[in-house]
Amino acid sequence: MKNHFLLIIALLFLSFRLTNSQVTVAPVTVHLDDHNKNGYIIVRNNSNSSPWEVNIEMKFGYPKSDSLGNTFIFFPENVNDNDPSAVKWVNFYPRKFILKPYEEQKVRIAAKPKNLKEGEYWGRPVVSTKAVNLEDTLNKESISVGIGLEFKTVIALNYRRGKTSTGIKIENFTGEYRNNKFILFAKLNRTGNAAYIGNLIVRISDSKGEKIRQSSQDISVYYELNKKIEVDCANLKSGKYQVEIELNTDREETGGKIIKGNTATEKITVIVN
Repeated sequence: MKNHFLLIIALLFLSFRLTNSQVTVAPVTVHLDDHNKNGYIIVRNNSNSSPWEVNIEMKFGYPKSDSLGNTFIFFPENVNDNDPSAVKWVNFYPRKFILKPYEEQKVRIAAKPKNLKEGEYWGRPVVSTKAVNLEDTLNKESISVGIGLEFKTVIALNYRRGKTSTGIKIENFTGEYRNNKFILFAKLNRTGNAAYIGNLIVRISDSKGEKIRQSSQDISVYYELNKKIEVDCANLKSGKYQVEIELNTDREETGGKIIKGNTATEKITVIVN
């Protein structure tokens, strides 16, 4: 369990703005390279009454999946020289601070890489927040005392050195219709030397070719994923339905440019009884 956060965290960090209690962090992805080694995030306290203590650290991690197709963020216990980790040479200014109600802090991110090979390097900034009380001491100075639970926001940071490329392959695409939903599985294999960041689209059509449902979600494939996809589609008539899956990189992000890759599609027929 300590190696990863559960699926809900993995899904939340892909949102444009992620909220942990009263504190928000944006953007939730930061892309740096040799021409742009500096970035920033904004941490904001939306509470109208309580100050919050903020602490930022970075870990090496990436999306991974289990045998059931559930996705989580995997944090290896041991990171070796072959892992594309950016942890040792990326710094945050400031790393620790207190936000008053409705206050926000711009945190500068600075990368200082040395002797890197071509490719993409990864890190997961972890923003820990905790509500605090400001108590007066005998010297009329204030000290902060943490109260309650600590919340963690996990965002993504990628650094690119030299020529980088990405692509995706879809394998073993299968599916069934059960409990008023299509349950789909696909193995997603990344190619190139950088993460595949984009969209996953599902289109469902009936036997006449008429589209009855379409869904879309963000997708990030750093190595490979056994992806499970569920699409609600109640009260269908019996028959054959065509299900198409598409992955593309037609996505814009506020934290920098993503690497454009190929568009991949696969189709299967699912029988509804």
